[in-house]
Amino acid sequence: MPSTSEKSFGQRYTKALELVEYLNTVTGYSPGITEIEANEIKTFLTSVDAANSVAASKLSDLQTTREQRYNMFKNADGLFTISAQIRDYIGSIHTQHKKALDYKKVQKYVRNMRGIRLSKKPVNPDGSAGKTSSTSEQSYGSMLRGGKDILEVIKTVPGYSPSNASLAVANFTTFLASIDTKNSAVAEKLEKYDNSVEARGALYKELGERITKVKLAVAAQYGKSSNEYKDVVKY
Repeated sequence: MPSTSEKSFGQRYTKALELVEYLNTVTGYSPGITEIEANEIKTFLTSVDAANSVAASKLSDLQTTREQRYNMFKNADGLFTISAQIRDYIGSIHTQHKKALDYKKVQKYVRNMRGIRLSKKPVNPDGSAGKTSSTSEQSYGSMLRGGKDILEVIKTVPGYSPSNASLAVANFTTFLASIDTKNSAVAEKLEKYDNSVEARGALYKELGERITKVKLAVAAQYGKSSNEYKDVVKY
């Protein structure tokens, strides 16, 4: 579903198209400024439409990568589950079981993970993509740090040799590295999305300026009491 922000851009684009159609019906419309002639605005709107498509594509890429990362944390074979299994394995091989210091260390990290809330698609209040510095984004970093802390624990556990390959030191190390890589991918796609939004914003700013000039031109040519002006201010 498009965010509130994305819908707003789409509505402004549609309104501008309607303005062009209206100007084509105004007899004698001649602003004397090339950039606000009906055909010039329509040409400019092709760039706006393209910018909308690019932003939507970048947002889709970002959301897909974020969901993939979320699964690496929360799926049945994700970081939280593996961490809990590591804890249980340590308890099973230690003579003190749940009272063992290593067990307690890992249990603390697992409990901390349980209290961290993750989101597949962090968003800003307007519904646009959340920033890297958002609380939700930082939560991923906090949970990953917990996994790395667990890794340091199991490196020193005597007799640590689980039959579940996912819990092995080497495999767990590789898994954490893959999460790091996915975090970087999210940051990269977020930057590309931000850039596309910035580029689109510049176009919409110019579009707004052109529309303001159109209204002033109509007021100058036909007068503010004219039907032409009363109609054009609706756009």
